Amino acid sequence: MDSLEMIKLQLLSHSKNMLNAAQKKDWDRFAALESSWMTLLQHSVSCYGNQLMKIGEELIKDNQKIQACVASQQKKLLKELDKNTKNISSIKSYLK
Repeated sequence: MDSLEMIKLQLLSHSKNMLNAAQKKDWDRFAALESSWMTLLQHSVSCYGNQLMKIGEELIKDNQKIQACVASQQKKLLKELDKNTKNISSIKSYLK
């Protein structure tokens, strides 16, 4: 297998691992994977450029799914924060 094919597999594998982590809400794992993603992607594009176009669509689909997972988690966290803020306000009112 030549180095271009290895890079394609590496990119697809990394992308799928990030997607799986996001779907499982394993945000620590996602953060670890995401921290090295841009470096890997930029290096690959600088070395192979347009030769990576065949996997571009799949990488974009994964990214869109990841964005949906992140947006969903943000909404959930915002609701929890709002609920906790209201609970704290209620407790403060009670203690006065």
